[in-house]
Amino acid sequence: MLWLVLAGWWLALAHIVTGIAMCITIIGIPFGIANFKLIPVSLLPLGREIVPTDEPFATR
Repeated sequence: MLWLVLAGWWLALAHIVTGIAMCITIIGIPFGIANFKLIPVSLLPLGREIVPTDEPFATR
């Protein structure tokens, strides 16, 4: 809860603002969508599992 209050909502707000700014241009749309996908991870990062994408279909 402390992360959400102190840092999480600032990071989420930054991802929203930069995502909107990047979606203005055609080239920036994929990066803007990636920023929107990072919002839940920036709000509550604990308990999330980030898997590497080196292998096409990584097994757990």
